[in-house]
Formats: sequence, structure tokens, C-alpha cells
Amino acid sequence: MDRIETIVINAIVELLELGGSDAVTRDTRLQDLGIDSALMLELFLVVEDNVPDLEIDPAKLRPEHFTTVESLTAFVLSASQQEEMA
Repeated sequence: MDRIETIVINAIVELLELGGSDAVTRDTRLQDLGIDSALMLELFLVVEDNVPDLEIDPAKLRPEHFTTVESLTAFVLSASQQEEMA
């Protein structure tokens, strides 16, 4: 999970043009960063670019998946594992 978490954090930092990844932790609430649904889709694209063979289906995304960095990381990890099994 650490690798995926790092990818998610780096994607958030890149997308929001933050000074560094120190501003984002696993407990950071995405709403507090101003990430709305449009930014979430952009975030998925950045994450997909950095995780080989990952395709995130936005239709499977539920509100509880984008509460914190940790919940988003868990969702990405789950999607990644499903891709590996396919």
C-alpha cells in the first residue's frame, strides 16, 4: 500500500501544485484540499499514468472512497488488484 499511497500523494501534490508532499498525509481530507469531482477525475488520470495497467472505473467510486488520502489509496489499491486478477 505504501507505493500506491506515495503515488496518490504525489499525484495530489502535482495536480494542486503544492510546494511538497509534506502538506499531504494519509489522514488529509480531500475536501480540505478543495478536490471536487472534476479534480478527482484529473487525479485519477495522473494516478493511472503512474500505475501500470490500472484503469479506474469512476462508476465504482463511492463517497466513502474519496474522504481521505487513505480511503482513496485503498480504492486505487483495490482497483489495481482487480486489474491484476483480470
